[in-house]
This record gives sequence, C-alpha cells and structure tokens, in this order.
Amino acid sequence: MITLWGLTKRYGDVLAVDSLDLEVRPGRVTGFLGPNGAGKSTTMRMVLGLDHPTSGQALVGGRPYRELDRPLHHVGAVLDARAVHPGRSGRAHLLALARTHRIPDRRVDEVLEQVGLAPVARRRAGTFS
Repeated sequence: MITLWGLTKRYGDVLAVDSLDLEVRPGRVTGFLGPNGAGKSTTMRMVLGLDHPTSGQALVGGRPYRELDRPLHHVGAVLDARAVHPGRSGRAHLLALARTHRIPDRRVDEVLEQVGLAPVARRRAGTFS
C-alpha cells in the first residue's frame, strides 16, 4: 500500500502539493489527473524519494521508498517517457527491468495483464501516448 499523509511540497513561494492524504491499495491501478502544474509529478517524485517533502510523509508498505530493500519488487513507475527506448516494446522494456532486479519474467506478463496492457505489450513503446 502507498500511503500519503499531509504530503506538502513548496518550492520557495510556490505550493506544488498541499497537504495530500491518500491511500493506494495493492492491486489497484491509480492515476493522477490534472492540468500542468497540479503537482502530479511532484507527488510521484516524493513517493519515490527523488524529492523530499516540505512536510508530511510518503510510505510504501509502511516505509519510505528509500528504506525498501528491493524497491522494484514493490513499486514501478515511469516519470519521463524518454526513459523508455521508443523502438523497444513495452514488454521488452519491463523484461529488462525485471531481469536486472531478479524479478521473474512471468511477473512482467502478470502485471501487463493486471493493468490491461497485455494486448498491446509487444507494440513499440514509442507508439504509446
């Protein structure tokens, strides 16, 4: 489970995330919707420990992401589409990540099925929006 309590991020005078409380339960696909500047990426960066909150907490399985022994066994995220080679299929990209983190190949197919991407998993990642 991902739990956010009072998660707040300020950049000087700019309030990027304002006291966000949220629980994301295991097995759920959760998306953030909002206009540019709404704090979606900033929230994800705080969950993944890439940015530090001004106040509040972001926990994955009850612990900060940075304290997880094998973080990709708990959370997968792509914050920048440029992180995926456009000529590689979505499945091939996930397989490469799985193999470098000792995650079984079958888990890639399970996750693709779970999130509804199994039918397009072999398409080139550059064709996804």
